[in-house]
Amino acid sequence: MRSGLRWLGIAMALVILVLIGIAIAYDRQHAERIFPGVTVNGLDVGGMTLPEAETALQRDLPDPQIEGVTVRAADQTWRFSWAALGQRYDIPATIAEAFEVAREEAWLERLQAAWRVRQKGQDIPVIAISADPAKATLAMETIAKAVFRAPVDANLSIGPEGATGTPGQPGQELDVTASSTALLDTLQRGETELNLQLRTIPPHLETPEPAYSRAVALLAAPFTLEVNDPVTDFRDDFEAPPAQIAEWLSWHTESDPPAIILDIRAEPIRAWLEDVTLQLGAERHLDTSETLTRTLSALDREEHRAMARVRHPEKTYIVQPNDNMFDIAYSFGFPLWRLIESNPDVISRSLLIGQQLVIPSIDVLISEPVVLDKRIEINLPQQSLRAYQDGELHFEFTVSSGMSKTPTIAGLFQILTKEESAFAERWSLDMPYFMGIYKEGPEFYNGIHELPITRGGYRLSRGVLGWPGSFGCIILDVGDAQRLFEWAPIGTLVAIKGVAPGTPTWQETLDQIVDSPP
Repeated sequence: MRSGLRWLGIAMALVILVLIGIAIAYDRQHAERIFPGVTVNGLDVGGMTLPEAETALQRDLPDPQIEGVTVRAADQTWRFSWAALGQRYDIPATIAEAFEVAREEAWLERLQAAWRVRQKGQDIPVIAISADPAKATLAMETIAKAVFRAPVDANLSIGPEGATGTPGQPGQELDVTASSTALLDTLQRGETELNLQLRTIPPHLETPEPAYSRAVALLAAPFTLEVNDPVTDFRDDFEAPPAQIAEWLSWHTESDPPAIILDIRAEPIRAWLEDVTLQLGAERHLDTSETLTRTLSALDREEHRAMARVRHPEKTYIVQPNDNMFDIAYSFGFPLWRLIESNPDVISRSLLIGQQLVIPSIDVLISEPVVLDKRIEINLPQQSLRAYQDGELHFEFTVSSGMSKTPTIAGLFQILTKEESAFAERWSLDMPYFMGIYKEGPEFYNGIHELPITRGGYRLSRGVLGWPGSFGCIILDVGDAQRLFEWAPIGTLVAIKGVAPGTPTWQETLDQIVDSPP
């Protein structure tokens, strides 16, 4: 029994020694070889020496000229090989890593590891040398040039057919830095496809506003210049069609905030106004500068109508026998000093037959913007005043005009000043509801007012009304002057017509009353 056990022990020891010997032999056999069961990217390199494995990998691994990554951007596709990007296999490092599999320090543990690898296998990924960042950037710059689209700013076209606005179009670009990083990361992860997103570039000007809307509004209808000249009883409208208005318009851009701004050009409008002037006849012409200002202001408000400012030329007169300066001035409806002022080189007391005099423009008397819907007419022969609104009689009053030695001038005038309580220093009279209509002298107005009041508070006689009896003004009864004062604004035309009858000797006149004690 004991002998049997002894032989069993010896047999087991021999088996162990044999196994150990086999293991030692196996270990020594693969001292310079990769252990069986090791693969590189699925390629079996077990049992190969390092040179044999390197040769096998160089033969069987994908070619870096073919291996690569597909990049897509903006519906376009590019293919970059590893070689083009500077990425390649590090075969020596990969073989070295494969050789180190199951190379534990203790030989028994090494044998166990080697046996496990032989039974189950172990795959080593091939080691790659990363792509060159500079080459990755160069590749992305190539794509960036291909996909770049510059933004297009909004635009505005103005022509005879109207205004056309084109909205801005966004552009696109590739972020080269971010895309290069994404490419390197894709290669690092061993992926073969990369989709790039483009960055939108907004246009500087997204819309043609506000110029487009303003241009459309201005070109929607003709522009009408209203020429209304009550001085010469002339009225007409002059139209510029939309095609002509288009020539008046241009535009420019502003950056803060970004916008297209409509410009209204003064010079072509001035040329149009000068052409209108040629159609007005010799008695009148446009004040081009003021009418241009009014037109520009109306267009700026997107309005289609403006009122012209009309001026009137000077006239000339050839002195006739028996003429004198006062009669000439009176016949043209001007105070004497106005005629003298316009003829500074003429000796007024020594007129020569055939001498040429300058008759000033009536504009020196009509200096305020004319009120178009109201008009006052004074009939000197009838000593009456009629006020019209929109052509209809509104008031009718009896008046007293200037006495024979201080006559009221017949002509066309205008309410230039208004004072509810004026004082005439020359005669020491209060003149309620005074409306100055022309300057009898450089500093003195003749006008329309209520029956005057002396310093002592005496209201001068109503008996003057109906006959010439003033010092040149037009006198109204108490109450009438106030009603007219409140109705007629500055700028109302006052037409004085005819010749007043002589002041009767029996009529008590203002100068007589003023000189009398109250």
